Amino acid sequence: MVVARWAIMPGTGVTMRVRNAAFAFALGTVVAHWLPAAQSLWMFLACAGVGLAVARRARLPAAALLGLAWGAVNGIDALDRRMDSGCLATSVVGRIVGLPTDVHERGLRSRRFVFMPEASACDLRGALRLSWLDGPRLGGGERWSLEVRLKSPRASANAHGFDADAWFVRDKLAATGYVVRGRRFEERGVDAGEGAGGTLDAIRQGLRDRLDRLPLVHGGVLAALTLGDKGAIPRDKIDLYRRTGTMHLLVISGLHVGIVTAFGFLAGRAIGLLAMLPPRMTGVASALVLTCAYVLLAGAGLSLIRAFVMSLAGMVAILAGRSSAPSTAFAYALAAVLLIDPMAPLSAGFWLSFGAVAVLLGFFVPRPRQRSWLISAVVAQLAIAAVFVPATTGITGLIPPLSIGVTLEAVPTVTVLVVPLALTGVALLGTPPGPWLLHAADFGVQLLEVVLTNADRIAPLYLPDQGVWLACIVVTAAAGILPTSRLAKGLLVSSLAVVLFSPRPMVPVGEMDITVLDVGQGTGILVETASHTLVYDTGPVYPSGRDTGSSVVLPAVRGRGWARIDTLVLSHADVDHIGGAVSVLAGFKVGRVLAGEGVPGIEAQRCQAGMSWRWDGVAFTVLSPVLHHHMEGNNASCVLLIETAYQRVLLPGDIEAIVEDRLELPPVDLLVVPHHGSATSSTPRFVLATRSRFAVVGAGYDNRFGHPHPRVVERYRNIGTHVVSTAMAGAVRWRSRDPNWVAVQRCKASPYWRRDGAKPSATAVRCRWWAPSRGIELWQEGRTLQAWP
Repeated sequence: MVVARWAIMPGTGVTMRVRNAAFAFALGTVVAHWLPAAQSLWMFLACAGVGLAVARRARLPAAALLGLAWGAVNGIDALDRRMDSGCLATSVVGRIVGLPTDVHERGLRSRRFVFMPEASACDLRGALRLSWLDGPRLGGGERWSLEVRLKSPRASANAHGFDADAWFVRDKLAATGYVVRGRRFEERGVDAGEGAGGTLDAIRQGLRDRLDRLPLVHGGVLAALTLGDKGAIPRDKIDLYRRTGTMHLLVISGLHVGIVTAFGFLAGRAIGLLAMLPPRMTGVASALVLTCAYVLLAGAGLSLIRAFVMSLAGMVAILAGRSSAPSTAFAYALAAVLLIDPMAPLSAGFWLSFGAVAVLLGFFVPRPRQRSWLISAVVAQLAIAAVFVPATTGITGLIPPLSIGVTLEAVPTVTVLVVPLALTGVALLGTPPGPWLLHAADFGVQLLEVVLTNADRIAPLYLPDQGVWLACIVVTAAAGILPTSRLAKGLLVSSLAVVLFSPRPMVPVGEMDITVLDVGQGTGILVETASHTLVYDTGPVYPSGRDTGSSVVLPAVRGRGWARIDTLVLSHADVDHIGGAVSVLAGFKVGRVLAGEGVPGIEAQRCQAGMSWRWDGVAFTVLSPVLHHHMEGNNASCVLLIETAYQRVLLPGDIEAIVEDRLELPPVDLLVVPHHGSATSSTPRFVLATRSRFAVVGAGYDNRFGHPHPRVVERYRNIGTHVVSTAMAGAVRWRSRDPNWVAVQRCKASPYWRRDGAKPSATAVRCRWWAPSRGIELWQEGRTLQAWP
């Protein structure tokens, strides 16, 4: 009852009804992104909402229906902006939006940027996310004529790790791709197509260039905090901040916008008192001016606009004084943000920003006791941490053991020292005090990094994916800090105990689980027995420096609850198989490494035919290459046969016909198709010998090699084998104890942004299909899944 009172008092009945309608609209907008029927029924929802709005007693359902329609129609709009398949190679004229990012990793240099088309040879209805390998220096706001190679935005689909598909839809991207060549337009001004947005980006680029010329140790962090240039932070620093749970403090977020608002209000209030003006009015005016300037300086992205709206709502609440309940300002801010940016629920920042405000309101408003500012700050931080540690665990999959203590030190350092000094230094960059202030802010970051480096010596805890249990922890944690019953607090303790001490999903002794990960055009496979893990290949590394070892393989192993990898097998030295090996070796303790041929920079034992071992009743045998062989490349691949008492799995790497013909192979239940389904592999003899129940192709969507080759797919299907490609299915999981079934990730979890009607001629997946020839169904969590014939 105490919680209810702060939500509704004070305020008039009209205010309460409007507030409740705002909450209902926000709820509908959020739910639209996870309600399967919302996108197809948006017109009906909109009409129903308008119709119900006429009836006084039905205005809450009307607001919810209008929110559903608003979220759904914007989701459809995001999908409609995707590029058509006939626009793969084109020329485009447009402007660079935001600040380009330079990536220097593994001896490669790539420039990544967002490009807004103004004219093109084909219909492009949204922004392009491009990379330019060894390209010229680029600047925000510049106009270019580019020759590009594009593809529709599509990411890998795995059970764990970052959902880039949601990110593409959230930003309403038309395409991703790379630049072949380009020409810069030297004209300036509005006639050149620059406009206000281009001028702002040009100003930000000029400030970024001046920051680069200063001898700052942590210039990238200062650029991220002041200009919103997250890409300026080096990769090793990003990893450190994530492991210590401080990433949100060192890149611009709603927290920093709130800091500027608070400083602006205090400064304006002081000016008002000195000038004998209404201090509340001058404080609010100063806060809004400074906050608006900061948001523009940082690029005015949607996340910053969201934070500005929240700050605006807070200032309105201050002006309203006691006549407005905190929950009313919260509801108005939430509805306004979702009206401006209905795709915001696909961003973790949306949940963290509003979640933090909700926790603080729920904790402090019912407890009007007077405390010192220091105690209030510490209590606020502990309250937020109680909810956000499990929330961020659900996002990152790790718990930094010292996260609460580190945050208690990091928050005041960043908020009181680093951000004010950095922003003032950037504002005065053209004057003598500017560089001195930036050096002082740089020193503050250096002090903080000493603490983070020491905290990082204690390895974070990696938790398996607990699904709904993590949501339960967040809810019960919130109940624990709110003035609620002892029952809620008991639920908190019991839920924490269940999740923290629950065993990972076990594979029975004598059985195995195989997960063919979706790593794009490459191979990455996780093999699990009762107490051991084997990783077969780690996927590719890209010119940008990103690799699937860190983005796919590590999250998959951690998400399954493993703390180490017993054996890492690198089939051969091609980059699409070993690209993520360095990240895997850095992220996990690995018992031993086997390789079909020498891999530069990695110490590995050579695979040899006849090598064998046994884990938990499961036998592993190396079939190729033979001792003293003279093969290299694809044909040097380490071929691994895995057997339980009744089932077999064959992992052949990229072997071609010459090696396939030498092997004496038994029938297998699961086969990872050699060389991604290339026409140089999967000979008729090999296909007949293996007679696999399922053949999984590890290939990238719309890959330039045309994998898998149609003749190869037909060869497998002619003997009754079900062919599944990760390009369309996402990750594929097979269990020896259910050998007639496989789990297909894109059907297991297929929100609207992962639905795609485009099916390549070679192979695809449907979620419901019946195969009378074999009668073998693909299934996951009660849904019938089938390979598409």
